[in-house]
Amino acid sequence: WGWWLLGAIILIAAGARWALTIPAFRQKFDAAWLRLPLVGRLARGYNAARFGATLAMLAAAGVPILRALQAASETLNNTAMRADAEDALVMVREGAPLAAALAQKKKRFPGLVSMFARLGEQTGQLPLMLQRASTQLSTEVQRRAMQLATVLEPLLIVVMGIVVMLIVLAVMLPIIQLNQWVK
Repeated sequence: WGWWLLGAIILIAAGARWALTIPAFRQKFDAAWLRLPLVGRLARGYNAARFGATLAMLAAAGVPILRALQAASETLNNTAMRADAEDALVMVREGAPLAAALAQKKKRFPGLVSMFARLGEQTGQLPLMLQRASTQLSTEVQRRAMQLATVLEPLLIVVMGIVVMLIVLAVMLPIIQLNQWVK
């Protein structure tokens, strides 16, 4: 059955790779990815930090906010977050403040981004506030990644112990059975 299993695994991997090329499926997959407990929070924070840093850099350089939003949304790897950023762009184009547009996308964008954007709009220091939000989000992502790594290390040791135990049992069980047959 090993060859059939290998063939099935290859077909499933090729099918998944092909399915991810379909935009609608990719967006649903990315949205589901963001809802995962540990990895989703990391992905959401990483993408939001990147978005905020790009938007802050472009706004500080004097790029109009609509073009800056467009360019910042293109830096997002996650297509669900990219779609939300483009929806926020449409809302800003129609006259809504940036903070209000991002606050409506709170499901995928952390509330920290919209809060700092609102503070930046009120004080007239939008690039500085977006950069602070980005820095804070990236620090949080680094902290969570380190926590995840410290949790994964003991789990990997346990998994390796189980694998070694299975190998030892695979070698010892035939010897024990042979010994019982001899008696």
